[in-house]
Amino acid sequence: MADLANVHAEYDHHASKQSMQCIGLIALQCRHDPQMSLKEMGMKPEAWIFVCAATLFAIKVAQGRHRNVHRLQDGYIITASFIGAFVMRPIMAFLTALVIGALLPQGRGALASVPAWAAFPVLLITAEFAQYWLHRWAHDSNRHPILYGMHRTHHSAPYVNTTLLYRSNFCWGLIHPYSWVSALALYAGQTEAAVLFYLTILLWNVITHSDWRWDDTIIARVPGGLRIVQAFELLLVTPRIHHTHHGYGKDGKAYRNFNTMLTVFDRLFGTLHVPEGRPWRYGLPGGERHWLGQILFPLVPLGPVRRRDRRNRVVQD
Repeated sequence: MADLANVHAEYDHHASKQSMQCIGLIALQCRHDPQMSLKEMGMKPEAWIFVCAATLFAIKVAQGRHRNVHRLQDGYIITASFIGAFVMRPIMAFLTALVIGALLPQGRGALASVPAWAAFPVLLITAEFAQYWLHRWAHDSNRHPILYGMHRTHHSAPYVNTTLLYRSNFCWGLIHPYSWVSALALYAGQTEAAVLFYLTILLWNVITHSDWRWDDTIIARVPGGLRIVQAFELLLVTPRIHHTHHGYGKDGKAYRNFNTMLTVFDRLFGTLHVPEGRPWRYGLPGGERHWLGQILFPLVPLGPVRRRDRRNRVVQD
């Protein structure tokens, strides 16, 4: 239990805040030097990525791209998600330390001798494989209604931009593969690989959730641009591939494109959809659920479906 207490202390001391959706909470620990700065542990790059996401959003707002898009309910959900990230930080630090320490009592530091450059691709592929299947199950409302109810919060916004990174159900991070795979890597002594993985996934979420569709720009303005983007997509997810996952109607396929960064598993399991353009609509078809239910489900019911008006605003019946 002493080792378990030490792991928990390390996780709790260097815990990094949770990112949306789709990233989860990573507890950063310093195995060799307890005085290692947050800058050295990757917190400064994380801050710059956040600034990048905020800047992209601010530019689009200044250009008028988000006029009449954001609703009061969206503000409630995003604010609650931010608060939830801080609430879940110590919970995830304790939970991952408790479970991993109990299952692998002799595994602490077992992979410390493996170079980070070799551990990183293994970590990325493992996490993306686990993410693919959890994410795919979370879009099956018939077979996995609880997972669907938790994940739908990220999809209920009638738009796609970088604010979706901070739109997540409170409980989603508890089961997110990125949280657990990263915590396992930290426990096994792969601090550098875990930090690099966290920053890479965070940056890629910014890229794919941004309203700035650089892949469309390449296709439209660069000679042979379509072939360039298609070659890129043989391995990596582009904004157009992820945007279609948040849409419905023409070129909207919420039941396709489940991975965050790699297209490999969507190709392997037949769920990749490469769109011709932007989805007809973003979000979820039908009515809207109360923001509190979306944040706290399954701790509280989702609540009844409420109608939307033509501007996607929730109508109070």
